[in-house]
Formats: sequence, C-alpha cells, structure tokens
Amino acid sequence: MTEAKPLQKELETYEKHKDELIEKAEGKFVLVHGDQVAGIWGTYEDALKAGYEKFGLSSFLVKQVLRIERVQFVTRAIAACPS
Repeated sequence: MTEAKPLQKELETYEKHKDELIEKAEGKFVLVHGDQVAGIWGTYEDALKAGYEKFGLSSFLVKQVLRIERVQFVTRAIAACPS
C-alpha cells in the first residue's frame, strides 16, 4: 500500500515554477492547486481566502515565495504543564 503524501502535487508544481516565481513575486504568497499556479497575493490571508473561494474544501497550497526557505523545527517532546 502506498502512503498518500498530502499536497505532493502542489509542492512539485511550486518547485517547477519556483525560479520564475522568485523573479516576479519574491516575498509574496502563491496559491497552487494540483498542477496549476492559481495566483499570487501580497498576504497569506488574501491567498488563503482566494483558495477557499476558488477551490472550496479541496486541497490547495498557499506558500510564501522565498529564495532561501526558512527551516522550522517542531517537536512533540514537550513537557506537560504543571497543574
């Protein structure tokens, strides 16, 4: 059984178009649905709103166009809060 990778197609589409997106929209937010770059917005909120308006509850990706990606580390190794 093959494990599904959420947003894999959208991430591949972003990578395919990344160079041209950096040239014209670095720092802005791109909306990607399947193999389609659906638009560019100045804010995450505007791109997200457009995604829901265009694609409803189907999968889409909103990603900031950056030449150098920021790495974020999230861990589950969090101690419980004292009562």
